[in-house]
Amino acid sequence: MSVREPSRQPDQPRPSQIFTLEINGRPTLVFEAMGRAEACEICLDADLRSDLRALTSDKIPICANDATLSPRPATQEEIAAFKHAIKLAPTSDEPTMAFLIKIDGVMVIAVGTQH
Repeated sequence: MSVREPSRQPDQPRPSQIFTLEINGRPTLVFEAMGRAEACEICLDADLRSDLRALTSDKIPICANDATLSPRPATQEEIAAFKHAIKLAPTSDEPTMAFLIKIDGVMVIAVGTQH
């Protein structure tokens, strides 16, 4: 069985999707990507992993050297948190990511329940 994507014009952009990055199974941040393949590439990015290793939550590193980073489609609650973060974020050419957990030394605006 195969699944076909709906046909679209060649110059029509593909809609982006919201994904959740899980670190060792813990939903940690939400981000936008053009699809699962791009979300996986983002999770493999050495700079992102390095940045995550430098962050702590309640003085505990959020990402160990051997941590497993994996993307999955975001839940409705996580999408709402991401959209809220987009509204609050300053304009930037860099991608916006929203943390779902408390990060030490960073002001966080929570939406919904925390994990």
